[in-house]
Amino acid sequence: MDYYKGNLATLQKATIIHKMPFSWPYRHAPHESIWGVTSSQANFCEEDYIVTAYIAEFINTLTNLVYIVYYAYHGVKSNSNRKDAILRNLPYLGIAAVGLGSGIFHATLKNYTQWCDDLSMLLAVATVTHRVFTFDKSLTYTVVFGIILTLAMTTFSVWHCVMDELVMHSVLFGIMIAFVGTKTRSIIKARVSDPVVQKDVRNMATWGAVIFVSGFIIWNIDTVICGQLTTVKRTIGMPWSFLLELHGWWHLFTGLGAYIFIALVEYLTSEEAGQSLGSRFAWPVSFFITGHGPSIPKHADSWKPNGNGNGNGMSKLNGNGCSKRMSRVNGNGKNS
Repeated sequence: MDYYKGNLATLQKATIIHKMPFSWPYRHAPHESIWGVTSSQANFCEEDYIVTAYIAEFINTLTNLVYIVYYAYHGVKSNSNRKDAILRNLPYLGIAAVGLGSGIFHATLKNYTQWCDDLSMLLAVATVTHRVFTFDKSLTYTVVFGIILTLAMTTFSVWHCVMDELVMHSVLFGIMIAFVGTKTRSIIKARVSDPVVQKDVRNMATWGAVIFVSGFIIWNIDTVICGQLTTVKRTIGMPWSFLLELHGWWHLFTGLGAYIFIALVEYLTSEEAGQSLGSRFAWPVSFFITGHGPSIPKHADSWKPNGNGNGNGMSKLNGNGCSKRMSRVNGNGKNS
C-alpha cells in the first residue's frame, strides 16, 4: 500500500518542461533498482531511484546522516571522559540507530527495512525512558527496570513485525513520548531552582518541541501537495529541487529536536542539574539559551550526587555533624 505517493501515478511527468538554468533535468523514467521491486507500506513524495539505481530516495536517505554524523557524535564525544559514559551515551546511540535504520529504509524501500526505521524510533525513546525513570534509583532498580523495558519492547517489536502494522507502533511511540515529557517536567521542577537557569531550560525545551512539531507539519505538507511539489521540482531541476524534498527537512528538524530533548534529559539527570547550561550543547542550541546562572563547580569532589541523584552542595560538616557553608569574612566581619 502506498500511503504518500499515490497521486503521482496520474502525473504526466513527460509533459513538464525543465526551465531553471544552472540545473539538470529529471529523467523521464527512474533507474532500474538494484534492490528489486519496492515493497514497503510507506513510500514518500521523493521520486524513487531518480538519481541512482543504488538509492531509492536520495535526499531522504542522505538527510539521515544528521542523526549520526552530527548530533549522536557530538553527544558521545562530550561524554568521552566521564565514568558513567555508557549510561549517558545510550540515548545518543539511540539517535544513531534512528539515523541508520531510517537511512537503510529510504535507500531500499523494502518491507523488512521499514522495520529498521520503525523499531529504531522505539529503541531511541526507550533509552530516554530508562534514563528519566532510573537516574535517581539504586543499581538493582535500574537493572530490573531495564530488563522489564527490554522484554516489553522486544515483545511488541516481534508482534509489530509479524502483524505488519503501523497504527499501534505510532500509538506506543506517542504514549512513551508523553510519559517521558511528563517525567521531565517534574524533574525540572525538582532539580532546577535558579530562575535564570530555569528560564534557559524552559527555552531549550520549548524550542525543541517547536522544531519537532514544525518538522511534522512540513512532512504533512509534503504528503498533501506531493503532486504540485513534484511538478515544481521537475520544472526547476536538480539540485535546486532538493530543497523541496520536505520529508528530508523532517529528518533535519527531528534530528535537532531529538538531540535537544536528549541533551536536556542528560543534563537534568546528571550532577550538573541546576548549574548553568553553558556552551556544552551542539549548534544551534546556543541561540536558544543565555548560558548564565550558577557556574559548574571546578572540582568534582565539591559536588557529588547522593543515592537519590541530588547533590550534597558546597558545604562541610562541623563537629556537630551540621552543615557549615563555605564563606569568606570581609573586613567588617560580615559574610561576602
